[in-house]
Amino acid sequence: MKKLFYLSFCLCLISCYFGTNESTNEIKKGFYIAKWDENTWIACSKNGDSIYEPEKIVIGHNVFAVGHNEDFIIGKQHPCKNNEAHFMDYDSLKPNRKVTNFFIIDYRNDNYKMYSFNNERDFTIEKTRLGIPQNLSFQFYDKELE
Repeated sequence: MKKLFYLSFCLCLISCYFGTNESTNEIKKGFYIAKWDENTWIACSKNGDSIYEPEKIVIGHNVFAVGHNEDFIIGKQHPCKNNEAHFMDYDSLKPNRKVTNFFIIDYRNDNYKMYSFNNERDFTIEKTRLGIPQNLSFQFYDKELE
């Protein structure tokens, strides 16, 4: 009977832990930064539900920097070493730190527009063209993933 009690107790503790490794915070206007274990991404959901669904993801995993103002979200992300399309294959989510992707999400209108760049120079030029302040900083920055 004691063994059964300890087994039940351990299973209860394990089930309580499930889900504690995920967190979300709204950036602005229905855009959320979501973190699950060591992966971080940006998702768009008007009601805050379903941000873990793949079709809601705007910038895939390995996002390590995010900044925003009233009109724009800027971000940096390392792509995965695995170049094939995937979402839940955790073995393939290792970031390729040799490559940095830059993003701008323009949400001035009801439908957002996203711009992506594979170099900082083009990212900076587009920020200037869109009128994004050059001093817009990254409020979220994950130094471990950088």
